[in-house]
Amino acid sequence: MYSAIIVDDEALAREGLERELSAFPEIEIVARCANGPEALRAVETFRPDVMFLDIRMPRLSGFEVVELLGDEAPLVVFITAYDQFAIKAFETHALDYLLKPLDPARLKDTIARLHERFDAQKRATRRLMKNREGQGFLSRLLIRRQTDIHIVSVDDIAYIAARDDYVHIHARGEHFVKKERLGLLESRLDPSVFKRLHRSYLVNIRYLEKIEEGQIAVLKDGARLPVSRSGLKALRDS
Repeated sequence: MYSAIIVDDEALAREGLERELSAFPEIEIVARCANGPEALRAVETFRPDVMFLDIRMPRLSGFEVVELLGDEAPLVVFITAYDQFAIKAFETHALDYLLKPLDPARLKDTIARLHERFDAQKRATRRLMKNREGQGFLSRLLIRRQTDIHIVSVDDIAYIAARDDYVHIHARGEHFVKKERLGLLESRLDPSVFKRLHRSYLVNIRYLEKIEEGQIAVLKDGARLPVSRSGLKALRDS
C-alpha cells in the first residue's frame, strides 16, 4: 500500500482524481487538501508516500509547497492544466507530471513508475531550486515555522548566519531558521547587495553602519559581525 494525499484548490478536480485513483487498490488516500498550507499540515500529520499536487493554487503554488517541505517532501506527482511547467517540475525530481484532464492510461503509467521508483525515492524529494539560471535573484524567502509560513522580503534581511546545514536569517528584528547551505542561498541573492563578510556571515550592505578597528562590522540594528580579510576586500571593492 502507498499512502497518498491529493492537493488541488478545485473540489471537482480533487474528486475526479480520487475516482481515477480508486482503480488502483494499492493507493490509499489519507488526505485531501484545498491549498498549500493544508498540504503542509497533511504531510506533517500523515507522512504520505506520494503527493498528487496541483501547481497553480492561491497563497502557495505547488512548487512553493515542495520548497517549504524540503527534505520532508514525499514523492511528488504534479498535476496541472498547463504544460509550460514540465521542465521545472522535473528539475524538482518529481515522480511524474500529468496534464488535466487526466488520461487514465497515462495515470496507469504513473502508478507503474511509483512501483518502480518508490524504494529509491522514498527518502525525500530532493531540494527544490538548485537551478535558478535565468530566473533572476530572489526577492523573498519562504520560511516554515512548524505549520506557519512566513514570507520574508529580501530587502528586510540585515544579515544571514550559517550554522551547519541551516541559515539563521535576521530581518526587521525577527530571527528565522531555514534548512539551507549559506553558499547556495548566497548564489540566489543579488551580489551587489549581499556581501560575504566571513565564511559564516552574509550581510546586506544597506544595513551596514561601519567597520570598526579589529575588523568588526557594525550594523544599523546594533549587530556586530566579524569580517575576514577577503570579506573586507569585498566590501572595499563594492
